[in-house]
Amino acid sequence: MARPKDLSLEHAWRQRLRRQTSSGLSIQAFCDRERVSTVSFYAWKRRLTPRSLPAAPEPPLFVPLQLDPSLHRTDPVHGGGVEIELPHQVRLRFDAPPEPDWLVRVVAALAGFPSREATS
Repeated sequence: MARPKDLSLEHAWRQRLRRQTSSGLSIQAFCDRERVSTVSFYAWKRRLTPRSLPAAPEPPLFVPLQLDPSLHRTDPVHGGGVEIELPHQVRLRFDAPPEPDWLVRVVAALAGFPSREATS
């Protein structure tokens, strides 16, 4: 059976780890000052430091275009326009295909990415 957690000991070590980070001292010097072993320090640091998961890859801003061959350009309902469906029920409709650079700026703005002009 596992030993029950000692929350006061865990709290004390969390505070100690924070103090070491802000002290500017090396771990060895800090442990000497606190009169704790470096082995204990590293063991508690491993135990209390959250394990981060690998970052999820960013989804691409653009994906390959898939045209529906069953729609004919002279179809009165669909015409010759373009419709782009984005996440969160955002739909962009154009009478004609827009300029790619303009479209990149619009989609980036909708996604909350900084504009190229602002970063240049």
